[in-house]
Amino acid sequence: MPLYRDEGVVLRTTKLGEADRIVTLLTRSHGKIRAVAKGVRRVKSRFGGRLEPFMRVDVLIATGRTLDVVSQAEFISAYAAQICADYGAYGIANVMV
Repeated sequence: MPLYRDEGVVLRTTKLGEADRIVTLLTRSHGKIRAVAKGVRRVKSRFGGRLEPFMRVDVLIATGRTLDVVSQAEFISAYAAQICADYGAYGIANVMV
């Protein structure tokens, strides 16, 4: 599986099974991608809160057949704090996503 690294913003997350989540990212080089983050919903997840909506992250992704797989995620900055503080901005951000 070829790996690639990219920087992006988490747009949306969707539950997948008991512990996994499908993450939709808007990245600089690859555009809008969907990838599986394995084990992210577990308490002792290695990703922690890095793959939540409106987070800016640097991700290492392995190319898969149908969905890519997130191998590593590094937090860069969060837009969530500013957006969630203002309910109007939060509503607009959710509509845009």
